[in-house]
Amino acid sequence: MSFLHPQWLALLAIPVILAFWEWVRPGQPLALPYDHGTGGRGRLMRQLVLVFNCLPAGLLAIAIIFLAHPITFQPPEVERKLTNIQIVLDTSGSMRTPHGDQSKGKHNRFDSAMESVETFLHHRKGDAFGLTIFSRNYIHWVPLTLDTEAIVLARPFIAPNVLPDELWGGTFIGKALYGAADLLAERPVGDRMIILLTDGESSDIKSPKDAPIIADLTAKGITVYAVFLTTDAVDASLIGICRASGGEAFNAVTPEALNAVFRHIDEMKKVVVLEKKPRAADYYDPFFLPALTLLLAALLALFGIRFNPW
Repeated sequence: MSFLHPQWLALLAIPVILAFWEWVRPGQPLALPYDHGTGGRGRLMRQLVLVFNCLPAGLLAIAIIFLAHPITFQPPEVERKLTNIQIVLDTSGSMRTPHGDQSKGKHNRFDSAMESVETFLHHRKGDAFGLTIFSRNYIHWVPLTLDTEAIVLARPFIAPNVLPDELWGGTFIGKALYGAADLLAERPVGDRMIILLTDGESSDIKSPKDAPIIADLTAKGITVYAVFLTTDAVDASLIGICRASGGEAFNAVTPEALNAVFRHIDEMKKVVVLEKKPRAADYYDPFFLPALTLLLAALLALFGIRFNPW
């Protein structure tokens, strides 16, 4: 504990002097005709009365301590450096292709992707996440938010079978990357990352169309990780885009492999913890109970705990 205005503590000499004077002063002697009788000295009662007479000095001492403003330093707060992560999820018709174990019912690439995303969301609490779905066009379904449950609850509304292929068919990765990059660029603080999940090739990232995409991502400071949900080799252009941005591209044939990819991404993009300085806080609490006790005792003394005036 320390004090914000320690200079006021010098005034504590006043209540100390008052209490000392109250204890040692002789008082006014008074002779009474007792007919040569002897009486007790009443030492115990005298000391009790002196203690009560010192209560105002104690109240003054606590008032001076309050005036000096006691403070304490709380442990330093720990804050993580924010990472803005936009999940860019392919919801074209091909994402309905079976993926993983089918013994417990139909399980497709979209299901595997969403389950891995949910696990990643819960593991990276404190980061801001957004969700962009794409096929022929893209929709920013969930804006960047710390409330990741919004992404989990979106699952039944963005499944590949919701929108017909006639309106939503095709895979345009480049268009989705541009849209997600523009959204991330609006974030003034924190790192920026795109995690792309897809199972198809895209004509709008083939050379030379990949060069402006790389330039755009580099200018906006965005790292791209791509997860390809098939056994086919990842498109060379997509690999180039990811590596040029500081990220990487992966194949994930099974749900287990997909989870491993997300763990690898987490290792590559570790959480950065920032430690703040200790925070000063008022520290009046230890003095409230003594002050209240002294005040009640002083009020009690007013009912007659004092020396006789004669």
